[in-house]
Amino acid sequence: MSVTFDERAMTDHEDDIVIVVSDADYREAAQRALDDLGLTYAELQEQAREGDFTSSQAHALWVSIGGTVDL
Repeated sequence: MSVTFDERAMTDHEDDIVIVVSDADYREAAQRALDDLGLTYAELQEQAREGDFTSSQAHALWVSIGGTVDL
């Protein structure tokens, strides 16, 4: 996956790097992940509501993007 980096900022710890991506890149990555799972955001959201995910990857995606995008 290719991501455009808008900014890199160092934290208080030498080995921690925070990478900030644009909203467009974030949404594109989220949509690509949904496409890879064959799900819509609404389907993933429903799985989360029911607490019954079709796969561990779907659950991990919800943990990553749940509530942060409206696709």
